[in-house]
Amino acid sequence: MKHRLFLVAAALFFSVLLGAGPVREGQTEERTRPLRLEIIGGLAAIQPHDLNLLADYYNAYPLFFYTRQYDYLRAQYGSLFSYAASRSGDAQLKAVRRGFPWGIRMRYSFSNALSLSLGLEHLEGNRLSSTSLRYQIEDRSGGLIQTFPREFTAGYPDFFLGFSAWIPQAGIHYAKPLGKHWQAVGSLSAGPMLARCRSVLETDYRYQYASGYGSENHYLLEMKGTGTGWALDLSAELRRRLSRRWSFFLATGYAWRRAARIEGAGRSQSLNLDSNAVQDLVENSWQGRWRKKDAFFQRNWGQFTETYYGNYFSDGEAADNFVLDLSVVQLKIGLSWAL
Repeated sequence: MKHRLFLVAAALFFSVLLGAGPVREGQTEERTRPLRLEIIGGLAAIQPHDLNLLADYYNAYPLFFYTRQYDYLRAQYGSLFSYAASRSGDAQLKAVRRGFPWGIRMRYSFSNALSLSLGLEHLEGNRLSSTSLRYQIEDRSGGLIQTFPREFTAGYPDFFLGFSAWIPQAGIHYAKPLGKHWQAVGSLSAGPMLARCRSVLETDYRYQYASGYGSENHYLLEMKGTGTGWALDLSAELRRRLSRRWSFFLATGYAWRRAARIEGAGRSQSLNLDSNAVQDLVENSWQGRWRKKDAFFQRNWGQFTETYYGNYFSDGEAADNFVLDLSVVQLKIGLSWAL
């Protein structure tokens, strides 16, 4: 998918270089002011695959271990086992799908066609969601099936995924006039990326049995990470002169941005409670590199295969590298002021 988006952006870039015609006879070119200050903001369609793995994992987890298990038991035992399920909150835990870039740059024109720039861009995206699945179970097998709670709730009250990045860039820009007030511009920019990411998972599992016994498990997992990488932006711009000093532009294109080594702090808190007033609280904290790992479980009702990530794996564990991929298709608008 990203390769196709890159080709589209490349086609836009070269269409600016090759497709725009020269100034027609009778039209006057705008006198080039050598130095411009530009302010940019926009919207980016982004899908950081590895960061979103945690949403995929915990969306699949209760559906496999509870919904599919209860469906299996109902198929096996017929009227001896039944259940009802309901969901509250969001339809599912949400992944990050967009970001909001903004930035500032200084652009110096060597001619009406060619200019260079130095700029700083900030990109940020966050997603907060919550969902809860409630199961009401009726086991009439008289002990034939293993003991189940009468009521079970798998809740995810606070699920957060987020990232931010600072990207200093140097760029080259080639312009073609499209009349007296319009320009088409092809831009290529590159620079380092300093990125951060964070995930927060809260689970709230509650069990209530027919005997009156109940228990709860509350779990918190927070992970933070920072890393550096590289950014390469390819875009096409359409500019409109508003006055002798001011101009407006609209830009679209593809930006390749990756940080391959993410490291940072993590913490967890687990609290177990039951109706007998037993309480167990366990807290941990650590520092580590973010890595991802495949989870595989085989049960009578099927196979569970999902990938998750963490920064708590030991050095001896087999795990793959976590990549914070912030590559985006983006649409930006900006104002340019000639100094």
